Amino acid sequence: MSRPLVIAAAAIFALVCLAPVAVMAARVGVGDFEGLLAGRTLDLLGRTVRLGLGAAAVAVVLGFPYGFLVARTDMPLAGVLRPLGLVPFLLPPLFLAITWTAVSDVRGATASVWVLGANTFPLVALFTARAFERIDARREEAALLVGGLGAALRMELPLVLPGAACGACLAFVFAVNDFAVPDYVSSVGPKFNVYADEVFASWQGDGEAGRAVATALPLVLLTLALLLPALALRRRGALATVDGDFRTPAPLALGRLRWPALVFCGLVLVLCAGLPLTRLAWEAGGGTRGWSVDGFRSALSRTLDLERTFLANSLVTSAVAASLCAPLALVLGHALERSRRGRRLEVLAVLPIAVPAILFGIGNIALWNRDVAFMAAIYDGRAMIVLLFIGRFLVFPLLITSGAVASLDPRLEEAAELAGARPATRLARIVAPGVRPSLVGGWTLVFVLAMRELDAAILVPAANGTVIFKAFNRIHFARDDAVAALCLLIVFFIVLPGLLWSLFGRRRLEVIA
Repeated sequence: MSRPLVIAAAAIFALVCLAPVAVMAARVGVGDFEGLLAGRTLDLLGRTVRLGLGAAAVAVVLGFPYGFLVARTDMPLAGVLRPLGLVPFLLPPLFLAITWTAVSDVRGATASVWVLGANTFPLVALFTARAFERIDARREEAALLVGGLGAALRMELPLVLPGAACGACLAFVFAVNDFAVPDYVSSVGPKFNVYADEVFASWQGDGEAGRAVATALPLVLLTLALLLPALALRRRGALATVDGDFRTPAPLALGRLRWPALVFCGLVLVLCAGLPLTRLAWEAGGGTRGWSVDGFRSALSRTLDLERTFLANSLVTSAVAASLCAPLALVLGHALERSRRGRRLEVLAVLPIAVPAILFGIGNIALWNRDVAFMAAIYDGRAMIVLLFIGRFLVFPLLITSGAVASLDPRLEEAAELAGARPATRLARIVAPGVRPSLVGGWTLVFVLAMRELDAAILVPAANGTVIFKAFNRIHFARDDAVAALCLLIVFFIVLPGLLWSLFGRRRLEVIA
C-alpha cells in the first residue's frame, strides 16, 4: 500500500471524523457528571433501550423473512422486490412518522418503535440476503437430499444468523440515536422523551458542550456495546462459506407457498413505503380539500420554485461529500483490510456513529467555530456541511470497501508488485476496478444518508440551509400540501442515484459487505 496516501487519508479521517469527538471529550469537567445517575436520567436511558430493542425486533420480524424470500427462493417477482426493499430505508424516518401519525391513532412509544423499525428493516434484509447467497450449493444439496427444505433451512440458519444479527445491531443503533422521530411523535401525541432529546436540551439550555457530552456518555457506551458485536458479526458472516470453488446455490422451490410469500413481501413494502408515499401524494394533491392531478402538479411545481435553493444546496453538498468519501474509503478500506491491526482500527472507524448525531453536530461547532479567518470561512459556508457529512458517514463506505477488498485475491496485487507497479498504481488499476460496485454503493449510501440527515444538522448554522431542515420547519408551520410536496421532492432526489444505477449500471450495487 502507498504510505503517503494512507497517511494523508488517515490525517483527513482524524480531522473530520475523530477531532469533533475528541474536542467534545476534552471539554468535559467533573461537574458535568452531576446528575448522570439521577432517576430521570436512568429512566430516559431505559426508555431509549426499549425503543432500540423494539425497533430492532420489528426490523428482524420484517427483514429476516424478506431477505430470505427475495434472495434464495423462487418467489414470483423476487428480482423486482429485492431492490424495492431498500426504499423504506431511503425515506427519511421523519417522513414515515408524519404519515403514520396521520393515518393511524398510534402515538407515543409504539409509534416511534414502528416507524424506526419499518425504516431500518432493509438493513436486516440486506445482511440476511447476502448471508443466504454465500452458502455453497453443495451444502444445500446435501441437506435437501437428507431431509428436504426443512433440513436445508436448519443447516443454513446458523450460517445466516450472524449477518441478520449484524443488521439488527445497526437497526438498534439508528433507533436509539434518532432525535427527529420521537420529537415529532411527542409533538402530536403523548410525550415520549428519549436520550437524544436530553442531549439536545442540555446543549440548548446552557450551550455548554461538556454537559451535553457527559449527558450522552451512557448512550455512547450503549451504542458501542452494539456496534462492536456488529463488527464481529459482520466479519464472521462475510464470505464465511466462500472458497475457491464456491458454487452459487439455486433458488429454493417454495411450491404452494410461493404466492403467500409474495403477499407477505408485498404487504411489507406497502406498509413501510407504499402507504407513506401514497399519503404524501394524497396530501400534495389536495387531501381532504379534494384531490386532483392538477392540484398535485401545481403543488410540486410551486414547491420546487420556492425551495429550489435549498434542494440545490442539499444535492450539491451531499454529492460532494459522497464523492470525497469514495477515494478516502478506497485508501482507508484497503489499508484496514490488509493491515495486521486493521480489525483493531475498526473501533476508531465507528466512533463517529457511536455518538448521537446531535452530539456530533455539537462537536463540529466546538471544533470549527473559532475566531480564526479560515476556520470562520469554513464554519459559515457550505464547506462546513460537507465536512459534517463526511465526518458522520465516511465509516459506511470505508467498511463496505474493506469488506470488498477482503474478497479480492491478494495475489493479484502481489503479481502487480513483482511486475514493478507502484502502490498507487496497484490501488487504482487492480483494487479499484475489483471493488467498483462497492465504491458506487458506498457513494450512494453517503449521498442518501446526507440528504436525509437532520439530527446532526439541526444545530449547525450552515446546515440550516439544507432541504431536510427546511422540511422539518415546514412540518410545524406550513400547510399539509406544501409539506407533502416538499417531502416527495426530497424522496425523489434521494432515490434518483439508485434508480439511475438500476437503469444503466451493469452490476448490482454493493451496499453491505
